[in-house]
Amino acid sequence: MSSIQSFYHKDSAPSRSCKPHNPENEAFTQAEIEAARRPLTQSWRPKGVYEEVTIAELQPGPAKVRFKARIVNFSAATHGRGRGRSALPENFHTLIVKDDTGVVLLKLLSSGSDQDFLKLGTLVTVWTGFVADYSAAHIAYSNFRIPFVSLMISIHPSAGSTSCIRFHNETNPSQDTTELCRVPLNYDNFINLSQVPSLMSLKAYISSGYDDNQDAHILVCVFSAGPCLTVWSKDKQKDLELIEVRVFDETCNNCVLKLWEDKVSSAASWVANQTILLITNPILKHSIRSNGLVELGIGSSSMVEVDPDFPDADWLRHMAAARTRKESVHIPFPVDIWDVDAAIHGPGRTLYTLADIDEYVREVPEVVFTGKLNLLITGVSIVEQCRKRQLCCFECCNIPLYSHNANATCKNCLKTHELSLNPKIIGSLTDEAGSVAAGKLIWSDRAWTELLFGNNNTAPAEAVHTQATHVFSELADDSHADGGVVAVKNGDDNGDVSIKKEKSDSVEIEYEKHFLGDDIFDDLDDLDDPFDDLQPQEVVAKQSYESWKVLTRLDNDSLRDVEERLLYSRVTLTFGWSSRVGRLCVLGVEW
Repeated sequence: MSSIQSFYHKDSAPSRSCKPHNPENEAFTQAEIEAARRPLTQSWRPKGVYEEVTIAELQPGPAKVRFKARIVNFSAATHGRGRGRSALPENFHTLIVKDDTGVVLLKLLSSGSDQDFLKLGTLVTVWTGFVADYSAAHIAYSNFRIPFVSLMISIHPSAGSTSCIRFHNETNPSQDTTELCRVPLNYDNFINLSQVPSLMSLKAYISSGYDDNQDAHILVCVFSAGPCLTVWSKDKQKDLELIEVRVFDETCNNCVLKLWEDKVSSAASWVANQTILLITNPILKHSIRSNGLVELGIGSSSMVEVDPDFPDADWLRHMAAARTRKESVHIPFPVDIWDVDAAIHGPGRTLYTLADIDEYVREVPEVVFTGKLNLLITGVSIVEQCRKRQLCCFECCNIPLYSHNANATCKNCLKTHELSLNPKIIGSLTDEAGSVAAGKLIWSDRAWTELLFGNNNTAPAEAVHTQATHVFSELADDSHADGGVVAVKNGDDNGDVSIKKEKSDSVEIEYEKHFLGDDIFDDLDDLDDPFDDLQPQEVVAKQSYESWKVLTRLDNDSLRDVEERLLYSRVTLTFGWSSRVGRLCVLGVEW
């Protein structure tokens, strides 16, 4: 019979052959330190079999399950800065995730470097070995309720844990992940004309919907996202980050959704006039700004579903796209749709009227074709747009960007863009069967140049030739005081100007930069130096108006001259039509 002492073994003394103790061997490796700091970036293999379920199938208690869902609200860990009314610990991220069947609350232990993963609409995969009940006592203690939430899961990411979460990067998503978890709750895809319960228009919610509907839903489209601002909070006595997102629906377009602190990064992936938001229980600020904007916010009991999948969202997205085509001040000229040279010089050059095009497009909506139009220009407003400083235009961050120069910087994102000529400088164009309103055509750079300066340096190009001769003559007069000589010869029939430059390098640089501009001046600077042998050097004036951008350098008299020559002129436009664009695109102009 064995005794109790037989279960205990006395440790034997270490032999002399043992290696001496080395404290350095007890230190953590760099890989172990990185794994502790960023557990979500490390590989994790589940131990055992995890059953794949939906959120509606979760039951309180121990069970190894996994499911996919999308983040609809979250609150990042505060790490000692206080969480307000929430009963959750300050070193935990609070995530509300949903799939097509239900909503669950996740309590994710923060490692201090995982906040970049938290974004609205992100797809996640959750593994857990235990599901807890989100009890009524917890709701009473935290002083707020989360709609549709009855369960809670705690996640402690580590190599030996039974729970883990993975954030999916959908930069290049596959078809399988793009459509996952996007159907709103209580919506039945199998019933025609099914409606989301308590779905309200934006106007109705602002008027009275926030009073008597606890779980109200609004469906809005993103119009634009403003810059990230830093705002001083009197309550928290610190600076807070803020971004304001303009949203709209078919009933109201003067609302702004305010995203604070940890939710600011969510708006970076939202696309203007494309991203749809289904917001449950938004916060409404009753005071209205001086500019008429109504403020919405996201609270602890709110949910934001990004790009939900149901017919109302598709309808709103199409409505936003149609509104963009109608109201946009700048539509980029499409490329790789038509063979421009074949359309202008090829054998199949059919002359249409505007009525012919309208009838043809209505009969065959998906047709792609080119042709010719002979139109009368009945309105020109170049000088007017210059006075408004709106000669060139662009759209950035869904905000119109105007300038008198060919380049401008967006005040929202601080990006510099190359602008296009404002299509509204040309008014209505008319033929015997109809007319096209101002700003409804999309012009290529080639078409603008040919319209303003002619095909062979004729027609309105004479205005540029006159301006060049005037500028060069003034600089030639000024050069006599410095001993320099600049001789300007009148242009020939083709509008070319012959210029002889001698002696004064400063005068040469001065008059070239004054009229030609820095970019064209740099091209001319690569030419042979005309002062090497004091021989006349030909500078062809058409180099200065080979692009429509020269229009930005002309004075008011020259612009008025161009405007007068265009008004009531007949031109032949080579156009292209594609249903993808939805507007007539001008490929070239013939005088």
